[in-house]
Amino acid sequence: MEYQFGDFIFKADIRRASDLKPVLARPELLNGDFDAYYMFRDIYGSEEDRRKILNARLRYDVTIIPPAEIGGESVKTYGHYHPKNSAGLTYPEIYQVIEGKAIFVIQRREGERLIDCFAVEAGKGDLVIVPPGCGHVTINPTKKVLLTSNWVCRDFSSIYDPYTRLRGACYYYINQEWVKNENYESVPEIRFLEPFDNQEEEMYYLVDEIQRLEFLTAPEKHLDLFKKCLKN
Repeated sequence: MEYQFGDFIFKADIRRASDLKPVLARPELLNGDFDAYYMFRDIYGSEEDRRKILNARLRYDVTIIPPAEIGGESVKTYGHYHPKNSAGLTYPEIYQVIEGKAIFVIQRREGERLIDCFAVEAGKGDLVIVPPGCGHVTINPTKKVLLTSNWVCRDFSSIYDPYTRLRGACYYYINQEWVKNENYESVPEIRFLEPFDNQEEEMYYLVDEIQRLEFLTAPEKHLDLFKKCLKN
C-alpha cells in the first residue's frame, strides 16, 4: 500500500495478522492471514519540512488499521514501550485520530511492576498523549477504517518484548468487552479517560510550530503536562 502526502508517495511497513499471534487473546482462532495494519513512518510534506523535522529530532507517522476481528478481538497494533532518555524518563508520544474511531490502551509501569492502565476512546480530531513510563496499543473497535497520525522523538527504537512475553496488553477488547490478560501477575482495574481537545486541523501543522513538540524530546521539562494526561 502507498500513501500520498503532499507531493510525495510513501510505502507502508505492513503488519500481518499472523505477526500479531504472540499478542492475541485467541491466536488459535486466526483463520488464514490478512494485512492487519499499515505503518507509514517518517513522512513529510516538503523537503523544507523534512529538514525541520530532522533538526528537531522528531518523526511524523501515519497508521491505517482496517476493520477486522480475530476470535472476537478487535484488530489492534502490536503494542510497545519506549526506552529512557538521558534524564531517566521514557519518551512520550502524541497521537491524533484522522478518520474513524480508536481506543488507546495505555499501561504504566514502575520497573517491571504494572501500576496503572487506562483506555482513551478517541474520534476524528482527538489528541491522545502517551506519557513517560507507559506502553500502548491502538485498537480499531469499529467496522470502519481507522487512520491515525503521531509525532515522536526519532532517537530510539520501540521495545516490543514485554508485550510478546505477556501475550499483549494487560487487557484485551473482545466482543466489545474488556477482558483481563491472565498472563500478568497483577492487573490494575482499567480506568477510562477522555482525549485532549478535538481540532479540525491535522496536527502535522505543528511542523511550523515545532518548538511546541519539545515535550517529546525533553519530557523532563514538561512533567505538569504528563500529570494532566494521567488524571484528565
